[in-house]
Amino acid sequence: MQSLVLTADGLQLADTPIPPLMPGDVRIEVRSVGICGTDISIWKGDYYADLPLVLGHEFAGVVHESSVPDIQPGTPVVTDIDITCGRCWYCRSGARHYCTEKETLGITRDGGLSEYVCVPAEIIHPLPDDVTTMEATFVEPLASAIKTLHQAPAADDEPVLILGSGKLALLLAQVYDANGAAVHIVGRNRWQLGLAKQLGFQNTYDTVQRDWKSAILKITHGIGPRIVIEATGNIDGVAMAFDVVRNGGIVGLKSMHGCQFPFNPTLIVNKELTIYGSSRGPYDEAIDMLAKGRIEVNRLISKEFTLEDGAKAFEFASQPTVTKVIINI
Repeated sequence: MQSLVLTADGLQLADTPIPPLMPGDVRIEVRSVGICGTDISIWKGDYYADLPLVLGHEFAGVVHESSVPDIQPGTPVVTDIDITCGRCWYCRSGARHYCTEKETLGITRDGGLSEYVCVPAEIIHPLPDDVTTMEATFVEPLASAIKTLHQAPAADDEPVLILGSGKLALLLAQVYDANGAAVHIVGRNRWQLGLAKQLGFQNTYDTVQRDWKSAILKITHGIGPRIVIEATGNIDGVAMAFDVVRNGGIVGLKSMHGCQFPFNPTLIVNKELTIYGSSRGPYDEAIDMLAKGRIEVNRLISKEFTLEDGAKAFEFASQPTVTKVIINI
């Protein structure tokens, strides 16, 4: 089979063995893979991973072969990204995403940028007819956005500030909007902010052209929003979040910066802040929101590539104006 393999010399299309079907496994014929910011960081060398490695954890396809009777060949599916041990304290306590022995597809174990992938049947999620495999590449980040909503629910019409305007920020904005919050988006990418407006978010603030903080303080009676979600992908966003959130407020940290952020913890103490981090979420809820049309993802796709043009796809995806790139296999 063909795989896009990241080596010390870069991305290379290579012939690799079709993964054997082990007991309890399902082999997936991969159809679509989304390039994530983590994939870009690994490709650039900013996020460490053992090489060679097949990247891609946002992928979906159809069942090619199954060793379990309740998952039939031809079924469209998406998978969790973590393969857990089932034995450690976290797994036995029902918190498998904290597993101390977990492997993560596309990060510590070969991922979806191949024609076929084998995964344990327990991490498979069948897709309904009204969710395409391309749309399903958004399930993992959408589930993560839903987890943030669970951690920091907003009241109806409550102002919620999203810092950032990329893929994850726009998914977060849609999740909060679908649950009745009054979403405000702060970013510095004019193209992505324009996309946010196309999605119906009129309360957008360009940090280059507008005094965003004064505007946010004005709509929150001078005290700042209670909920601020940081999804910028850079350390400046963290400082912005801590600065603008009200006393007693909540900061949700979503983006992986890959670097240390210096800050004075006295700020957290004095403002009595609650800080949440999250990287996993409920897939079933994400699939349900997509199936019911509550989340728009197709307009977030900037461009599609084939596996043969995978190296070009990564080059394109690394541009600051790009929201989401799909590799179809």
